[in-house]
Amino acid sequence: MKERSVIVKENRTSVIVLILAFALICTLLCLPAYEFTSSIYTKKSGNTFVGDEKYVAVKAEVEAVAEDYRADGIEVTLKENVIERTNSKGKTTSMVSFSLDHTFTKSGWSFINSGLTSSWVLLGIILCSALSCACGLAGIVGSMGDSYNRLDGRSAAFRSASGYLALFVMLLVPVFFMMNTFAMSRQVKLFTSETITDGADEFYALLNAFLFDGTAGDNISSALSGLTFKNTYAAWGILPCAFAMMLAAISLRRGTIGHTFMRGLLYAFVIVMCVFILYPYYVMLVTGLRSSAEANDMYFLHIFPTEWRFENLKYIMGRGIPKYLLNSLLIAGGATCIALLCGIPAAFAMARMKFKGRNAFLGFVIMSQMFSPVVLLIGIAQLMSALKLNDSLVGLMLINAAFNQAFAIWLLRGTFVSISSEMEQAAKIDGCNTVQSLVKILIPMAAPGIVTTLIFVFINAWNEYTISTILISTAANRPITVGITQFSSFNMIEWQYLFASSLLATVPVVILFMCIEKHLTSGLTAGGVKG
Repeated sequence: MKERSVIVKENRTSVIVLILAFALICTLLCLPAYEFTSSIYTKKSGNTFVGDEKYVAVKAEVEAVAEDYRADGIEVTLKENVIERTNSKGKTTSMVSFSLDHTFTKSGWSFINSGLTSSWVLLGIILCSALSCACGLAGIVGSMGDSYNRLDGRSAAFRSASGYLALFVMLLVPVFFMMNTFAMSRQVKLFTSETITDGADEFYALLNAFLFDGTAGDNISSALSGLTFKNTYAAWGILPCAFAMMLAAISLRRGTIGHTFMRGLLYAFVIVMCVFILYPYYVMLVTGLRSSAEANDMYFLHIFPTEWRFENLKYIMGRGIPKYLLNSLLIAGGATCIALLCGIPAAFAMARMKFKGRNAFLGFVIMSQMFSPVVLLIGIAQLMSALKLNDSLVGLMLINAAFNQAFAIWLLRGTFVSISSEMEQAAKIDGCNTVQSLVKILIPMAAPGIVTTLIFVFINAWNEYTISTILISTAANRPITVGITQFSSFNMIEWQYLFASSLLATVPVVILFMCIEKHLTSGLTAGGVKG
């Protein structure tokens, strides 16, 4: 256990780092955070060549305008751009474009009163930083000499709150930059190009007051059309300060940084992976419940639907989606049962029995996985027609079971090989024959492998599309993978209905996982070999 003097010194050091980091954040906010460049005046002159009289006259006119701006205290830079082209008659034409660019900076504090959405994020950064310091100070009051194992609950709560607030500051800093980029780049581009017009006047008024102190007037659209910006080093300096605050808060609460920091990185990695994996489902959900206009919005202006259209689900129910889901359940369920009924005895024979041609059979099983259903499509169609199983669910069950049979045998064979043969011998001593030992002993012990095989076969059969498209001609017999194509045509894709149907199509698979997940790690029963 650490000595009292050492703990007191560590506590004071951590609090000092917290306060210094907060003071540095406030200082950095006083420095230029963004550098903006705007074209406040533009003059174009056609059929003008560099050095001719027209060029000199136009340039003199632009320089006169530049002097007027400088007289008003606005520093501008003259830039020119020359575009030369050869017309259809072989003559060279030239157009000269002059622009007056005004470069200026804005500090972090100036965003507080800007009215932009990012101003609330910046306010949250400042408040959370101040509260983190306050909680850190409160956490050491009354426990300056106590060891970490003897901290009272209140002090521990304050120290934990300090760490969480510092972490929140770290998360808000990139959000602040992202929201400014969204406003200054994407929104400006959409409004100035008149792609969208709703809310343009309010947005122009905010940026006119924030960037140009209200002097742009009616020229605000042209001033924003050429707007460029970049972050300064002072702005990015807030992030390491927030990181230092978090490390100081961790040291204050835990006494050590390494273990807690690595655990935090692990949690962050898990969260990032979850977001990455679940993002397609989020898009599927919000698009399936949007209106037609928002679903076809190529600019994705709204993260969430402005109006949740649950009637989309009702609409697709009337378009036969429940029937298609039932067909897919029957096809996938039937194919899975057939594959397991044939695969379990075959896999048991491959694992336990020795017979001529066993290795050749295993090689054939592996080789059969090389054939794509597309390659065998003509033969499959002729076979199903000869068996009178064309346009039937039974035919699709058999085909899906056949294509997944090799995978099921190979996977189940590995499961049976991993089970000790002594268990089977013990069953025979107790009077079981080969079939009874398989049913009563080996299959329960192979439950994890059987469940894994069941999942993969079911998903493969559920997602099958190509053969179903060719063999099924009656709409009532379509599986869900084929049925949802009714919302896609040459002229239009009804994204809201397509995604709503896809969302419902994932539900049975999710329910299957929830029901059998607990069996994935079970199967090795207690007990042993009788002696």
